[in-house]
Amino acid sequence: MPVNLQVFQTVFAFIIVVSICLLLRKFSIIKEEDGTVFSKLMTQAVLPAVIFFQLSAIPIKGDQFIMVFAMILTGVISMSLAFLAGRLLKLSKAKTGALMLCSSFGSSAILGYPFIIFAFPNNPEAISDAVLLSELGVGLPMFIFGPAVAIYFGDKPEGYSMKKAFTLSYFRSPIFIAVILGIVVSLIPIDRTNSFVAPFVVALKMINGAMAILACLILSLQIKFKSLKGIFQLFIISAILQMWFQPFLSHTQASIYHLSTLQSQILVLISSMPSAILGPIFATRYNCAPDTASALVLTHIIACIVMIPVVFYFLG
Repeated sequence: MPVNLQVFQTVFAFIIVVSICLLLRKFSIIKEEDGTVFSKLMTQAVLPAVIFFQLSAIPIKGDQFIMVFAMILTGVISMSLAFLAGRLLKLSKAKTGALMLCSSFGSSAILGYPFIIFAFPNNPEAISDAVLLSELGVGLPMFIFGPAVAIYFGDKPEGYSMKKAFTLSYFRSPIFIAVILGIVVSLIPIDRTNSFVAPFVVALKMINGAMAILACLILSLQIKFKSLKGIFQLFIISAILQMWFQPFLSHTQASIYHLSTLQSQILVLISSMPSAILGPIFATRYNCAPDTASALVLTHIIACIVMIPVVFYFLG
């Protein structure tokens, strides 16, 4: 099946599952306050297990780190352009920071992983590329630059210096530990059919299969159909930077670095994801126009239903 068609089908499959989850929310089978539990379950348990499972299966290759570099460069350039846009529009300092947070690094964990798994079924190389790209090319810089931007453009907590803003919390997270363990185990020849190892592999496969449903549940609890009044202009700018400019720049870099067709596709798809929910979290923590950041992320999630397949089609 052509990859373009696979991407379209994956997007619409996600729409169907998220719609079902929205119905569950409407009838109070799941509630908004459940989102915190689901998010913790995703980041503290399911995501680390999936990362370890996928990375441990295939040894890391050097050109995967070229993809990581391309992703970081894309996010930093996009963040810089968002800053220039904020200055040109004469936005307040806080709104400029919110725009930067929502125009740089995408939601690779909540949307990216399950999307790649379904768009490239039974392709461990594609999933391994996506995992490494997402964690080192998106998660790591977001945890480094996100708090710094939110603190500088928001209200700095008393006694909080910019030196402390560059948080190292990511390096202590279960996600980063899973990345390291997965890479180490991938270098060790292990027979996955061994009677002792096989049950653990099957257990990780079960967790891997549950990830898409959990992601849809989280998304359905985050979506709030708010008016674009007051943020429409910022939404257009951030959506263009996040879901149009970044895939184009990633595609261009993939050509320059002579990445394989598969790696180019993975790089474009991950870079076309909507804004990461970490943006509003940092904006809320450091009072950097949190309402604006939250509204931008939610509108991105809704817009990505159309933008991801369209962008991929034109760059495909």
